[in-house]
Amino acid sequence: MMTLTLTLPFAALLLGQTVPATPITPPKDGPKMTAKAPEVTEPTLVPGSPAPFPQIEKFVKGEQISSFGAGNTYVIEFWATWCGPCKSSMPHLSEVQEKYADKGVRIISISDEKIDTVTKFLDDPNWAAKTRYTLCADPDRSAHDQYMKPAMQSGIPCAFIVKDGTVQWIGHPMQMDKPLESVVAGSWNVNDAKASFLDTAQAKKAQRRLSGALRDANKSGDFTEFMVMLDDAIAKADAESAMSMRMQKFQLLLGPINQPEKGYEVGRALASDFTEKKEAMGLNQLAWYVLDAPTVKQRDLAFALSTAEAAVAASNGEDGAILDTLARAQFESGKVAEAVATQKRAMAKTPPGDMLDEMKVTLQKYENGGSSKSK
Repeated sequence: MMTLTLTLPFAALLLGQTVPATPITPPKDGPKMTAKAPEVTEPTLVPGSPAPFPQIEKFVKGEQISSFGAGNTYVIEFWATWCGPCKSSMPHLSEVQEKYADKGVRIISISDEKIDTVTKFLDDPNWAAKTRYTLCADPDRSAHDQYMKPAMQSGIPCAFIVKDGTVQWIGHPMQMDKPLESVVAGSWNVNDAKASFLDTAQAKKAQRRLSGALRDANKSGDFTEFMVMLDDAIAKADAESAMSMRMQKFQLLLGPINQPEKGYEVGRALASDFTEKKEAMGLNQLAWYVLDAPTVKQRDLAFALSTAEAAVAASNGEDGAILDTLARAQFESGKVAEAVATQKRAMAKTPPGDMLDEMKVTLQKYENGGSSKSK
């Protein structure tokens, strides 16, 4: 059982980010965002760059800081009252501030919302208790134009670690613990951080190009250019990212491109690699796409069945959703009795909830020999 959409599932892998950030798109009644700095196509502020002191209109809470002190470490973080991940990060930022306060660490969090908006948010006792560091309002977005824009960061929360007047690290505040520890200890290698950041920036750029090409291909129905770009990206990617992109290629070839022979060739190679790595979810995704995706015009049930069996083996038969996929493959292949037995196993491995309720309905259809397409 799996819900699939034809998107770029490898985006998170290319971005190298496991903690989600929220795109900077405030509510309709929020502040208008006006760009001051010129557009950039490559990041000009990276680890190793001189760090400007942020031009902040109003310190709403905490210590008012007018310059970077020698030997101190600063975390310049960008957030907003409407940003869920930003608010989720606040208790952790408070813990970090308290942990490193005596070592010269100061956290400065900047929202580009109106001063009244930030003030009202921090007047709430709940958020006041969770924010034990410096918070600011910068409605004209001066600080944003100093940091976020030249670093080409488009999501919040986003943190910049600064020490000795130099940007040391850029990323999600929930991922900064180890870098901050090293920066404070004096063992941080900013050159390595720069190389890693630039690699990620290039990956983002490639992903944006692929996303644009895929949108154009979906509109025109001509995937030729996109597939050339995708193959080139696969050849240049690390093994994990390449695996995800190969999955995208498999889906496209079986779906909108409708070249099943090439698609199943990609699928068999993927299944072999997933089996070797015991990647149960990857195997399950292959099988379920063949069985259920409405765009697939030629369903190779033998491939789906063998792949679903491999997924169950890789998961040691302990995943209800994967067993559900195998039952579907068995049913579609005419193995009704086996499908019924497997579906019962799937239900036994599934906790109460919507998924289990769906499995019960599907089991009834298998037992009655009816259609299995209920998911």
